[in-house]
Amino acid sequence: MLRGIRDLRRFTIAATDGILGSMTDLYFDDRNWAVRYLVVEGGNWLQGRRVFVPPLPVRSSDPTTIRVGLSKRQVETSSEVITTPAGAVTSAPHGGFGPVTLPLPRDGGDVHLQTATAVVGYAVRAEDGEIGHVKDVLVDDKSWTIRYLVIDTEKWWAGKRVLVSPAWLTRVTWDDAKTFLCIATAVDDWGVSV
Repeated sequence: MLRGIRDLRRFTIAATDGILGSMTDLYFDDRNWAVRYLVVEGGNWLQGRRVFVPPLPVRSSDPTTIRVGLSKRQVETSSEVITTPAGAVTSAPHGGFGPVTLPLPRDGGDVHLQTATAVVGYAVRAEDGEIGHVKDVLVDDKSWTIRYLVIDTEKWWAGKRVLVSPAWLTRVTWDDAKTFLCIATAVDDWGVSV
């Protein structure tokens, strides 16, 4: 099922033996748009820490809860799951348990690890002009990949939204320019609307 990041941010993440916390974001690899981590605010259980859970142990989801096949103890001790103070971005070190703080891309960090919520607001341009801005990100909750960007076409097609596949993007600027350039040569080439 396709789920928007705005919807996913309302989900509770449940372990096999209780609630882990609330999902606040997800990190994805911008080379293949695959989700690498679900970001979970641990709440009282982890005293304000964030948990970065890879989506592989996800067993099921319903309208309000994503269930992972891990116990709380496994989350605390797993080399695949990372816990950090809120606000820190981390990744497990190669071959072992973290946490290790990831430097920002400009400081030599993983330049391909992006947050889904940061994509919201990016401008999308075709060769002949701006199409609109990203309003949401649609994630396939079975394969855990980003399938579409929901684009509000306010300047081009007022009141409409279109879906843009990440495969159609020819260039992305992950800096302050916040722009995606699409394959379509003209905005008239767009035909998928939602």
